[in-house]
Amino acid sequence: MKTHNLRHAIAELAEAAALQEEVAQDRLALEWGELLFTQLVRQWDCIEGHETLAYEDKVSAQIRVLDEATTTLWRLHRTLAQTRRLLKQHQQNLRPQIALVDL
Repeated sequence: MKTHNLRHAIAELAEAAALQEEVAQDRLALEWGELLFTQLVRQWDCIEGHETLAYEDKVSAQIRVLDEATTTLWRLHRTLAQTRRLLKQHQQNLRPQIALVDL
């Protein structure tokens, strides 16, 4: 029985380590998003500061920046929502184990 419990505990630790590795990748996605949005803000500022740009061209450039931002936000949102679901499920799986340890 102890061997089974030990194998089970090792399997759970391996699963938790794999999950945390996946979550670490999402931290990189957040950092990438931060860099991208910093660049998009710079582009927006450049568009606004460009005095010789025709108004129609300015609006077109703003639309391109917003298109890129919303596409990126959608991808980032989808990725983060999936990771949140995984972590919530993992958290729910941990609760029964914590209750057993408290007994």
